[in-house]
Parts: sequence; structure tokens; C-alpha cells
Amino acid sequence: MKLLSLTNRYYISSILVIFIVGSIVSFQILKSTINREFNEKLFAERDQFIYEWHTYDGLREVLYLNIGDQIEVQSVDHRPEIEETLKDTVMFGAYEKKDLSFRKLRFADELNGQYYIITITKSLLPNEDLIQGIGEIMLFLITALIITLVLINRWIAGMVLEPFYYTLAAIKEFNITKPGPIDLMDTNVDEFKELNSVLDKMIVKNQKDYLNLKEFTENASHEIQTPLTIIKSKAELLLQESSLDEEALNDVMHIYEAAGRLSKLKHGLSLLTKIENNQFEDSEPINLKRFLEKEVNNLEELINLKELTLEKSYKAEPILVLNYDLAYILVTNLLNNAIKHNTERGRIAVTLNESELIIENTGRPIKGDPALLFERFKKNSHTKDSSGLGLALVKKICDLYGIKIIYSVNSNLHRMALSF
Repeated sequence: MKLLSLTNRYYISSILVIFIVGSIVSFQILKSTINREFNEKLFAERDQFIYEWHTYDGLREVLYLNIGDQIEVQSVDHRPEIEETLKDTVMFGAYEKKDLSFRKLRFADELNGQYYIITITKSLLPNEDLIQGIGEIMLFLITALIITLVLINRWIAGMVLEPFYYTLAAIKEFNITKPGPIDLMDTNVDEFKELNSVLDKMIVKNQKDYLNLKEFTENASHEIQTPLTIIKSKAELLLQESSLDEEALNDVMHIYEAAGRLSKLKHGLSLLTKIENNQFEDSEPINLKRFLEKEVNNLEELINLKELTLEKSYKAEPILVLNYDLAYILVTNLLNNAIKHNTERGRIAVTLNESELIIENTGRPIKGDPALLFERFKKNSHTKDSSGLGLALVKKICDLYGIKIIYSVNSNLHRMALSF
């Protein structure tokens, strides 16, 4: 969720809570005030009625029309034992032609020795209309207030947060392999100034660390390769010496094999470092079917040598944008693993469709989770020339290009599935 949406949510939630609570309190106060005024007016009309009822004998019928909405005068033979009461009721309104709310004031009076029970009824419709009107005004005002606050907040945030979004875009475009400072916007906001300053220092340090690491890796790779080449060359010469006995030849052979494994290990670690440092930037569209056919054909002699059965099924020609060298490492590592770790007279099945490459091979069952073999130096094979980096390289390349890879084993059938 974006920061602006989050702040708007808090603003609107707070306003709604305040509005609901305030509306309930305001409604109760307003209703109480209106009712009190209404009751006072009803009592004032009662006092007026009693005064004119006792003063003007000839105008009593007229009084009935001027006091309240309806007056009912009931004569009784004795003094009524009733208290003055106010009561809400519902009556049919002749003009509106529907039931309406009324309030009745009932009291007793004496005139010329005769006792009466008098009921003054007055409609509550004006009060209800007034409350409804005030409620509609409040609802309109709160809606307008929320809309205005959201728009103002969006406008202000757009100006205030502009340096932040500019910095965010600059970070997204940043590439550590390309030297040079990052472009950041000048701002008067202290927090953004501090953020830009920290980012600038961090990026300069990271670039320096990256260059030092790259230089060290290249120097170490170059310096290690020379003595390794010398060791292998001298070992080869010693293996050709006829004067060495069998024990000495075995020792020299072990030295030669160890130098070979060390050379492969150096090469694998160097590749992993380059991949992690994004040094393989050049990419091109690769027809995976043609690429796969070429590499499989190159390995057919080795497949035949191990008497393996090869099954090929190319159902589509997907185009992937990859670095050519990394694509070669990815495909050859998978195929070589399927050959190297296969059983005698086993089989290899290569299946390609529009969104998936599947390589299956027979082999010895493995112990543990197959996914752990993607980690460095994790291997379930006793092959002497295995460096333990083959599948780690495959996983790094897949992660680099967003390819999902799943390795599963069912008894003696190993399955490597790449989804792209």
C-alpha cells in the first residue's frame, strides 16, 4: 500500500469516528433542546388557553382553533384526580393523509363550578423536519470535508514527497557495475536531505567495495591459474616417466586430479562471483529449441559411450532473452549432470514445451532434500571430479533471469524442471 493511501485511510477513519461520535452527541443535544423548546411552547399555549378560557366566555370556540393543533375539552361530574402529563402519540394527519407523530398535554381545570379534562395536541412534524434538515446538512458538510481533505492531502503530498519518489526512481535505475554518482533531487526538507546524504555515501562505499572485490577476484583467478597450469603440466610429464614405480605414479595421478578439481573449483567460484555482481549484462534472444538441439548433439558421443538411451521431445520453440555464455553454462551443466550421474545403460529424456524445459535421467536414489543440492559444495555423488558448484551455478542463473527450477527424485528417476 502506498504511503499516501495509508495516510488517507487514517485521516478518513479518524474523521468518520469523530463524525459518528459527534453526530450521536449532537443529535441527542439537538433533540433534547428542540423537545424542551417544544414543551415550553406547549405549556405556554396551555397557560394562554386557561387565561382566555376563564376570561372570554363568548370566544371559547375560537380559542379551540388558535391553541395547538387540536383541543379536546371533556366535562366531568367531580374533581378529576389526574396529574398534568405529556405523552407522545401517533394520529392520522388529514392534510398529509398519513399517520404522524403528535404530543399531548393533558391537565384538569375548573370553570364556574364545573370540572373539565383538557387535552392539547400538537404535531411533532416541524421538529422532525428540522432535525432531518440539520442531519442532512451535517452529512453534506462531513462528505465535503472528507473529499476536500483527501484532495488537499494528495496535492500537498505530491509536492512534499516529490523528492522521495525521485530518489526511489534513481535507486531503481542504479547499477553498481556502472561507476558514477547517483542523481538525487535537491530539497528543502531536512529528512529527505539526510536520506539523500546517507544514500550517496552508501552508494560511493558500495561502488568502491565492488571495484575492490572485482579486482581481487580477477587477480586471484589469474594468479591461481598460473601455478595450477604448472602443476598439471609437471604432473603430466611425470606420468610419462617410465622410471617411476606404480606407487609414485599413483601419487602423481592424485596430484594431477587434485589440480584439475582445484581448477574447476576456481572457475566455478569465479563464475558465481561474476553472476552475483551482475557482470553478465549483455543478453540476446535465444531460440531454446535450436540451442538445446546443438548442445545435445555435441554430447551424443559421450551419451553413446556410456550406452545411455536418449529421448527427445521438442514441442515448441520458446525464445528466452539470456546472456549467451550463461545459457551455455545452464544447459550444459544440466545435461552433463544427467550424463555423469546416470546409471549404466540408463536413459535421458529431454522435453521442451512453450513454458517448461524438463530433463529426466535415471540414477541412484539420493538421501535428504533434493533442493539442498542447489547450495554450494552440496553434492550427493562420490564422483571425484565433481566440484559441488554445478547446480549452484544453475540456480544462480535461473534466479538472475526469473526462471523457476524444481529438482525432484522418484526412486531412481531424477527430474529437473525449469519454468519460464
